Amino acid sequence: MGSFANSLHVKTSDAERVAATLTEVFAEAGWRPTQKKLELHDTWGGDGPVRGVQISAPREGWVSILDTDLMGVHAAVPTLAKKLATHAIFFLVDDSDAWSYLLADPKGVVSEFESGEGAGDDEDFDSGNLVETTAAIAKLQELTRDGSMLQKFQEMQAQMLATAPPEVREAEARIKRRQGSVADMQIYQAWVMMEMPKHQAQLRSAISGVFNLPRIAPETRAKQKPRRKQTKAERAAQKQRLDSLRPLFAAGVTDEQVQEVLDKRATFAEDVLAELLPLLGIADFYANLNYRYLRGVKDSELAAHNIRFVHDLRFETSRPGRFSHS
Repeated sequence: MGSFANSLHVKTSDAERVAATLTEVFAEAGWRPTQKKLELHDTWGGDGPVRGVQISAPREGWVSILDTDLMGVHAAVPTLAKKLATHAIFFLVDDSDAWSYLLADPKGVVSEFESGEGAGDDEDFDSGNLVETTAAIAKLQELTRDGSMLQKFQEMQAQMLATAPPEVREAEARIKRRQGSVADMQIYQAWVMMEMPKHQAQLRSAISGVFNLPRIAPETRAKQKPRRKQTKAERAAQKQRLDSLRPLFAAGVTDEQVQEVLDKRATFAEDVLAELLPLLGIADFYANLNYRYLRGVKDSELAAHNIRFVHDLRFETSRPGRFSHS
């Protein structure tokens, strides 16, 4: 199960104004402040009647926002940017397969990027990649036969369960006995999604052994074909993308540095996003963070990245959920 990290970042040093304006934007969408408790299931999917928001203190000219309502915060980006007359950018990791952003300028005009776009082009899977993939498949088959990979994942699951709350362990036990309810599955899945980021280093280590990361040495690879020349439309789109991002570059960052990261692909999409964020002055830690994941993060981990949340807000609505049936 991959990462679904997501966060919104506003180019300002006024966290109080961000909180007030966000409350206003939410009110227009039918959300009102509440003191109701946010249950674990409210952080899963963002379609419940209660919504949680964490707003950070300013860091290098950015105020960051974590929201339980993924679709809701995505939709709020252009309105928030326009009301605050500044840039706002929302990042999303999609199951560790791809990452994307939605950027709104001070007028609320949006531009988007999806890391998977163009990934199917011929040059992305050449004979050199075939050598690596064949070796990886052979290694995977070997590990599957001797059970070492399965054992690694079982050990990681056991480590996770050892620190799980009693209700999660009880739900997992009922599921194993095939007596689990839908509620048990929801509790267990939500907890796994919250805990997984803390074990991603261990997961990467296991998978890297299979897929030979770092990559096969250049001298063992077949000669790669040159990349296809960009079309005029592709060059224009690239220029427009950089023009939109350039006002957000950290001091000393160049177009070439940003484009190099935008062109990258990786086994874990969040690794690439973690390279881009510092180029904009945003902590790379957000590449592995969302509201739900925050519950499993220690204050010392946040402090190490100079991240501090100063507003813990909750909102409720009487409107039916987007996925409810009438």
